[in-house]
Amino acid sequence: MKTDKQNDKIEALLSRIREGDQAAFNDLLADYLPLVQAEVARHAAGLTHEDTEDLRQVALMALYRAAMGFDLAQREVEFGLYAKICIGNALVSQLRVLRRHAAVLPLFESSQAPTIEDPAARVMDEEAAAVLLARIRGILSPYEYRVWTLYVAGCRSGEIARQLQKPPHSVENAVYRIRQKLRLALGDLQ
Repeated sequence: MKTDKQNDKIEALLSRIREGDQAAFNDLLADYLPLVQAEVARHAAGLTHEDTEDLRQVALMALYRAAMGFDLAQREVEFGLYAKICIGNALVSQLRVLRRHAAVLPLFESSQAPTIEDPAARVMDEEAAAVLLARIRGILSPYEYRVWTLYVAGCRSGEIARQLQKPPHSVENAVYRIRQKLRLALGDLQ
């Protein structure tokens, strides 16, 4: 059980993360990295290094989504337990995707040349993702960006409305505007 001082520290970090403070997420990650590593290790038995690295990335994204989606007003569940559940669920989902991919892959292997992971390509992909995120942040209003981050984190409109203390209709309208803006600025991604 965490002390009130520890809970206050976590709540402060979560509030800063929701305001876009990357340093706050780094601080939260420093506290919860052992949890992330333990969950990845628990789910990664028998996987390749690349698949294990994918699981690690999924776990980090799940921690971020947990930070964005945690209800600070409730007192029944501590953030650590909530984060553990979110990370575990995300890893199980990713493992399902990997299993489906492994089942389909032999059908295509004979027609495709083998590919080797290129570290430079991975860095370029990460940079492209950062540029895309910055572009999205620039396109959306602060309210729309908050709605978008919660929406991407997997929250439903009702949950977002409760967290932002806005009417559900306001959130639904924001989601509609976000979709329109992103389609216009980024092209139809579907």
